[in-house]
Amino acid sequence: MKKLKVSLAAVAVVLGLGSALVTSAAPKPFANKTWGKLSTGAYIDITGEQQGTDYQCTSSTNTCTAVYPATQNPNSNPSNPLSTVSGTFSN
Repeated sequence: MKKLKVSLAAVAVVLGLGSALVTSAAPKPFANKTWGKLSTGAYIDITGEQQGTDYQCTSSTNTCTAVYPATQNPNSNPSNPLSTVSGTFSN
């Protein structure tokens, strides 16, 4: 009986640790997404990328990048970006 109690306690600890790791390691979704505006007018998702490393914005009055709510795709609805950065986008 004592061996059963120890085994059940060990299983409980392992399950508890496993569930704690799974819930803490779950990625959090972005509230907003950053999009790069290509010369064709189409947008590509560059959320999480770094300017200067992953893409460039060279000086111009064009829209280089725009931030939209995560639920809005600017390829189908480009109205009302939350913010924009001027320049010519290249990646």
